[in-house]
Amino acid sequence: MQSHKIPLSFSSESLLRDINEEQLLEILLKDFQTNRPGIVGIGEDCAVVQGRGNDLYYLFKVDATVENVHFEAGTPPELIGRKALARALSDIAAMGGEPLYALVGIGISKDQKIEKIKKIYEGIRSLAQAFDLLIIGGETTVSEQLFLVVSLWGKTEGYKPVLRSGATDGDGLFVTGVLGGSFQSGHHLVFMPRIKEGKWLANGRWAKAMMDISDGLAKDLPRMAKASSIGFEIDFDAIPIRGGYTIKAALTEGEDYELLFSVAKEKENKLIQSWPFDVPLKKIGFFSQRGKRNFPDEFRGFDHFQEP
Repeated sequence: MQSHKIPLSFSSESLLRDINEEQLLEILLKDFQTNRPGIVGIGEDCAVVQGRGNDLYYLFKVDATVENVHFEAGTPPELIGRKALARALSDIAAMGGEPLYALVGIGISKDQKIEKIKKIYEGIRSLAQAFDLLIIGGETTVSEQLFLVVSLWGKTEGYKPVLRSGATDGDGLFVTGVLGGSFQSGHHLVFMPRIKEGKWLANGRWAKAMMDISDGLAKDLPRMAKASSIGFEIDFDAIPIRGGYTIKAALTEGEDYELLFSVAKEKENKLIQSWPFDVPLKKIGFFSQRGKRNFPDEFRGFDHFQEP
């Protein structure tokens, strides 16, 4: 992985390309108080706010989906709307949560056909119905570049959400599905958020740490390791790769939206035997205090502000 140190000072001439996403957040939020009792803020897939009692937690997520970043200009509008909601739902899944309500904002050109906008919202509505999710409001604005912003409110009730920070020495490292080639194959437009799988893993206390893979395994696994203050060992031969693609694609391209999670060593066999879903489940390594904290330099996941 390429590493960047935050410059000691910034001027009006400093550029985003000189840092990565994590460093930008550190710069912007260093004076903000993001964590208080009952609140988990920056650094997780969703913000968490504890409800009344010890068994209710609310999850909050906002996600932007932007033309020429997350989808191409010629993408069918129904799939644009679907992906915008699915991306945010994937983060709810990564905490083991149940989605409740959504707000949808859209920026679109004055010259855009109304029929296209209707189809974008049809894509949102069809996926929302699949998860009994209510769209309760939103915003519209004019923009030369099409984009959507989805804000989600979810919950875990009767069990705690799974954070990135729970992995410990010896835990098995698992992924769902297959990785790589998501953008080229079109999978990134039609993937199913792992809401049911994530809830099952959290409610059954299988997963100790969990997140979704959106920026590539080589980017997201080190994030989990850092949050858990631990290293990892990977069996590269065990990584489930989408047919026709390479190990580098599986590690670096992102847009997979699969679950990445740790499981206590003594529970691994029972997890595999009890797994009730059709989506494949694969152990790809384990966490270790003496393990690596990053992937080799030739493997680097997606970063909005770095050259690919």
